[in-house]
Amino acid sequence: MSDLTPDEAHALSNFLGSITEYSELEALALITREGLRLAFSAIPGYNLDPDLFSSLSAVVVQSGTDAIATLGFTNMLEVVLRGDNGFIILSAAGRFFLMGASRQTADLGKIVKIFRYYAGEINKRYPLT
Repeated sequence: MSDLTPDEAHALSNFLGSITEYSELEALALITREGLRLAFSAIPGYNLDPDLFSSLSAVVVQSGTDAIATLGFTNMLEVVLRGDNGFIILSAAGRFFLMGASRQTADLGKIVKIFRYYAGEINKRYPLT
């Protein structure tokens, strides 16, 4: 996982495991701010290219950051994109971003809470420098 020590990589892996344990996400990635994939998992049968999924985050991060700045706000924390049959959530987590996807739109509120909690925990341990 990038420039992380083995202990840091293990700790991040535990966070990701907890997110999947407490949510019904169909895909989950830990991504750098530039859209580089550090970790990715998806349920069997969820047909998604991990590189495409991860690189989409860079576009969403930049668009969200630009929109926040245009409105005079600072520090984009989260973006939720919802369609008729699914959603993507992207949350700032210190040096990283968490990105998840699911077709279970009824779970969106629960997943937003889970992402906010774990993004905050990751931020405490791996702050943006």
